[in-house]
Parts: sequence; structure tokens; C-alpha cells
Amino acid sequence: MEGIRYEKLDDWYEMTLFESEIETWADFIVPSTENNGAGGTHIYDAVPFDSKTIAKPFIEALEKRRDVKLYIKLPSWFTVATPIGAYNPDWAIVMENPEGDDDLLYLVRETKGTLDLDKLRPDGKRKILCGRKHFRNTLEMGQRGYRIVTEASQLSNGGV
Repeated sequence: MEGIRYEKLDDWYEMTLFESEIETWADFIVPSTENNGAGGTHIYDAVPFDSKTIAKPFIEALEKRRDVKLYIKLPSWFTVATPIGAYNPDWAIVMENPEGDDDLLYLVRETKGTLDLDKLRPDGKRKILCGRKHFRNTLEMGQRGYRIVTEASQLSNGGV
């Protein structure tokens, strides 16, 4: 470290060189648009996301599903206390029951890039296991109410 030395150069770069590389807030939202005749299905007109590979495709798929009546990215203050620390699940979703009942399903979903919990960081895995137990005890639907999914097609019948 002591051998590192920085020198100011007289070079400069034209701002237009960076225009395509600078991400803005608009690069991290998906508009919630009308998909079922009742307006968008998110409670706001745009949905923020933090992952272009997991969350963004999940949101875009939710927006296209007619059986999804309402969804929300759970705010950071919505947490479940665990022995490892606060756990903030990703999504609350209300959708039609695929079994044909008139009832709606109330779901909490965690989106991850894998369903294999052993591939997650240890603290993340433990928080998910605690969240699973919490929601199994608090949601009337037991195991179906909380799941980990990799894509929106797993909402009602997939995930772990």
C-alpha cells in the first residue's frame, strides 16, 4: 500500500461517452399497467426492483398474469424477527385460486435465483427457514402461503 502513488493527469473524458453506461432510477422500475381491466396489479403505478436477472422478469410476468389480482414488493420495514436477524420477504401476492374456488389466495413469496437452499449464503438460508416456519404458523394456508420461487410460473404450484 505504501508504494501506491496517484498522479493527476490533464486528460478528461467527454460526458457523452458515458451516457449509455449511466444507470438511472428509471432503469430499476417496471411500470404497473392494466392487465385485467382494473388497472395495474401493483398498488403503485411502478414497481422498483434490485435485480435485473431475478426480480425484473418476476415483476414483468406478474404484470401479464390475469390471475394475479394484486401484488406488492414488501417494504424494508416489513420484517419477521428471527434469531439471525430481521428477515424481509420479497412479495405479498393476492391471486385467484387455481383450484376453481371463489376464494383468493394470499401468498408471501421470496424470489431467489435457485430453489436449492444450500446454494444460498448461510444467513440467508437460515432467515428463509425461519420465515417459512413463521408464515406456516401465521398464514391459514400453511405451507402453500409461503414459498421460495425462481419465476412467476411457480406462484401457486411450484417453489419450495
